[in-house]
Amino acid sequence: MNTKILVEAGLTDAQANAYNYLAKHNPISPPALSILINESRTNTYKVLEQLEQIGLAQIDASDKKIKYWAKNPSSLLKVVKDKQEQAILQVKKLESSMPHLLNEFMESNKQPGVRFYQGLTGIQSMYAEQLKSGENITMVRSLKDISFFGSFDKMSSIREKFNSSSISRHMITPDSNESSVNWKDHDKKSGNTRTWLRASDYTASVEWSCYGGNLSITSFGDEAVGLIIESPQIADAFIQLLKLAEKGSRLSEGYDSLPVLASH
Repeated sequence: MNTKILVEAGLTDAQANAYNYLAKHNPISPPALSILINESRTNTYKVLEQLEQIGLAQIDASDKKIKYWAKNPSSLLKVVKDKQEQAILQVKKLESSMPHLLNEFMESNKQPGVRFYQGLTGIQSMYAEQLKSGENITMVRSLKDISFFGSFDKMSSIREKFNSSSISRHMITPDSNESSVNWKDHDKKSGNTRTWLRASDYTASVEWSCYGGNLSITSFGDEAVGLIIESPQIADAFIQLLKLAEKGSRLSEGYDSLPVLASH
């Protein structure tokens, strides 16, 4: 029997060697097997117990002398599949825990870094972070936020928290007929300023926000993920790029007629 395959499947060298000889000398006593595999009796008993737990060996105590039988190697396939499923669960658990672990690490080390977020709860916590900072926000909005949160009202309820906290937003916003909001009055009351884009100019599902030396990137796509980069240098560079984008948009032909869809 090819012990290399057994080892690649997850057995130790000692387990693979013992199973190999066990399969060739069914049934066999532990002392006799220990001689064949050149192991001490103590180690041989231990390995046989491990093989029994895996499902590759079966003990026979019907006689005065204990013997072991090798079981069908198909049991090993189940062991491998179980380990694979366990590994997948461990990865998912670690991924869900990573934002919390990273936040604790950053708080303890007090150094710039990157924080990762996943799912609806993770993205909601990103907005909570922005709100907690109390800093004004410069951002590029994605129109995918409405479908992600389920409705304009749900999305708007999150945005309104910034208005009530006197956090102003400097926004680049794609034109949309998503609601009957009077944007001029709305922005005047909330202290927001807005540069409009045509609906076709930015269709991505990613929102970009800068606040207090942080760059927040939120993806509302099929994979709801986000990250916050704690770097004043990166945040400042991004703000400069947004200013260039604003300037280009405002100088483009027909800008004075925007918003078209949002004004109806």
